[in-house]
Amino acid sequence: MSTTSIGRSAETLAKGYLEQKGYQTLRQNYRSGPREIDLIMKSADTIVFVEVKARSKTHFGTPGEFVTLAKRRLLTLAAEAYLIEEKLLDSPARFDVIEVYLSDNSINHIENAFDAS
Repeated sequence: MSTTSIGRSAETLAKGYLEQKGYQTLRQNYRSGPREIDLIMKSADTIVFVEVKARSKTHFGTPGEFVTLAKRRLLTLAAEAYLIEEKLLDSPARFDVIEVYLSDNSINHIENAFDAS
């Protein structure tokens, strides 16, 4: 299985998980130039930008630890583009990380994982 198909599978799991928690899907795989946001969801009145990270092993760190500062900056730029595009700059927003553990398909949801940088 390719890393792309593993990633898409993890995103599908994360999306289903969030929808079960009452989140509404706004966009999946939103692109702004070379930047991509895996999932854009809505929870109550908050726009939630979700980075999905999947790993089968954790001896090099948890999936969330792979959301580097550089990746956070790219996500922030893409989120800003989305908010401008959709005229939602006044909406509350946050960044979440969904960790998918491939060994058992378990999920760890990290709400408000980082601030815009």
